[in-house]
Order: sequence, then structure tokens, then C-alpha cells
Amino acid sequence: MEGEFKTLSIEEANSLVLEHKGWCESIAKSVARAWNLDWQMDGLDGAALEALIFCARRYQPDRGVPFRGYARKRIHEASSDAARKSKGWSRNAGSAARTERLAREVSADLFNVFPELRLGQLPYNEGEDGGDFSARFAIQQLLVGASIIAAKQGLANATPDEIMDYKSMVEIMTRLDPFHQLLIFKIYWEGESLRSVANQWETDELNVIREHKVLLEFIQKSIVRGKEIKTPRIRPGLKDISFKLKRTETVGIFSRLIKEREDAHA
Repeated sequence: MEGEFKTLSIEEANSLVLEHKGWCESIAKSVARAWNLDWQMDGLDGAALEALIFCARRYQPDRGVPFRGYARKRIHEASSDAARKSKGWSRNAGSAARTERLAREVSADLFNVFPELRLGQLPYNEGEDGGDFSARFAIQQLLVGASIIAAKQGLANATPDEIMDYKSMVEIMTRLDPFHQLLIFKIYWEGESLRSVANQWETDELNVIREHKVLLEFIQKSIVRGKEIKTPRIRPGLKDISFKLKRTETVGIFSRLIKEREDAHA
């Protein structure tokens, strides 16, 4: 698949870097403000520029994807990683409450899952009019997404009292089909974008976007009702991928995580 498209020449890539340098710096500044850092003193400018150069040299214009759409996530992630590792953030983290630190990390990851937020928009479903009902549904999705990210961030450093809350969230996801568990894991644990998952699976991006929304709705209803509800089916456009997965993976990844944790504490 990669061989069908050509990357830019070094000269063209360098021109692309110069053209988008200001835009790249604006992303670094935005991340720095969110983390209460100096975008230059704390090294976010260098990390963002490195990501911009990397994207420019790998960019394949014949794919029809706008360069900014292609590069935005990587630049944002690079800036966020630099913020986490910066001395300024380490000093702030030492005096800040642990919950505030986790909240900043959740916020950073949430921007990667829902790129619409960077534009000040809610993640509406396709065809929605943006009315009150659509806005409520979009906000519910954001809250569920934040809860999943919090579970991922918190499991590693949870106190005994918190561990049960995080475990309950993961247990909800163990009810899903192994294919759906993998989709959630790729997005929230591995940091993949919906587009990159669609590219890996060689399917239409809308299939992945719509399936993701269905899964968030299932998790939200499971949390609210506090009991097991009917799990969503795999949409027709993703069934072939699911069949291939089940040839090698019969147990979902979250099911394995729960079992491994229980075995470790047995």
C-alpha cells in the first residue's frame, strides 16, 4: 500500500516545513498554556518542530489528505509529551494536587481522541443539526471518553480506594466483543486516531467513527444503569476484520488484563 504513493522531495518537504512553521508553533503554544508552561523554555517548540519535519518528510500528497489534517495529531502529541517531561511541569507537579495532574493528562489525551475539540467544536454525529439534544449526546460522549482515559491513567498509580472504580470501568469493557475491545484499546490505550485505525484495517474511516460512537453509548448506558445491557453488534463493514481477528484472538484484551491483574494478586 505504501509503495503506491510517493513522498515529497527534500526540497519540497523543507518548503512545507517553512510554510507551516507558524501554525506548528501555535499548537505548541496552545499545549503550553494548557499545561501552564513556557512553550520555548520548556522545549515544546523543538518537539513540535521535530514532529512537523517528520510529517513533512513522510507526507504523501497523492493520498488526498490535507497536510494539516495529517500532521496535527502528531505535533500535538509531541508537544504534550514534551510538556510531561519538562522540568517546569515536574516542578509544578510536585506542588500540585495529584488529581490536577491527572486531569491535565486526561485533557491532553481527550484532544487526541476528539480532534474537533481543537477547533472549539463538539464531536457531533454525521448529519446532526447541533441542537440541544445533539449537544447533550456529544457531551455525554466526551464524559465517557474522559472516564476511559482516567481509568487508563489511574490504573497504574491508583490508591486501594480508587482501584475498584477503575476496575469497574474496565469490567464494563470486558463485556464487549473482542473486536470492540481491541478498538477501544487502540484508541485510548495506544493513542491511535480513528483515521489511523481505519487505515490499519483498510476500511472506511466512517465505519470506525460510527462504531466508536456506538461503543461510547453502550459504556455510558452501562454506567448509568449499573447493570448489564445488550452489547452492540459489529457493523457489516467491519465484520470481515472481526473474523480475521478471531482466528488468533478469542479472548478480548481487557478480559486478559483483568485476569492477569487477578492472577498477580492471587
